[in-house]
Amino acid sequence: MLTTEIEKLHQWCILQFKKDPSLLAQFRAIVYEDGEFIKIYGQLFQLVISKAKRKTASGKVNRQNQVLVQVPTGLDQQQESTLVGKLLSRVFASHFHKDISDRVHYYNKTFFQERIETIRLKNTLSNWGSCSSDNNINLSSRLLFAPTDVLDYVIVHELAHLKEMNHSDRFWKIVRDIMPNYKEKEKWLSKHGETLKF
Repeated sequence: MLTTEIEKLHQWCILQFKKDPSLLAQFRAIVYEDGEFIKIYGQLFQLVISKAKRKTASGKVNRQNQVLVQVPTGLDQQQESTLVGKLLSRVFASHFHKDISDRVHYYNKTFFQERIETIRLKNTLSNWGSCSSDNNINLSSRLLFAPTDVLDYVIVHELAHLKEMNHSDRFWKIVRDIMPNYKEKEKWLSKHGETLKF
């Protein structure tokens, strides 16, 4: 009986993946390779991975748009890629922090005029952004892979929480008045969000 149910589930999964091959992207592990190119925030970067006898990893972006990453020796491919992914999220969050902060301040100055304490980019998996009662704005660094208009929607969404700390009708009116097509951005995130990852 259990085997039959498992087989039905298996067939259903195959059918769903055939209907929408992009669904597979959320289950694929990312493997980073030395020399490959990464497009992020509209810019192309070359990944340069080197190994050294060390306990921790380090990384930085140079003037040639290369991301120089150094990882400990002795890691298997999956361990190395996981470590490189975490490191890249921090490196790019730092590299693009000013650009993203400028966008947040632009929208705030133009539409909200609220006090902002801090703006942080974090590699969050559970949400695209958050706004605390202390006026701290947090955005997922994964949004650096998204189209700019989608990133802007998340910024507007979080800034709207400076006016309404809920998802009431008043909150959505604020968002809609600034970005009338915001639902298109939500649909894009819903469809492609799983592919935005380090």
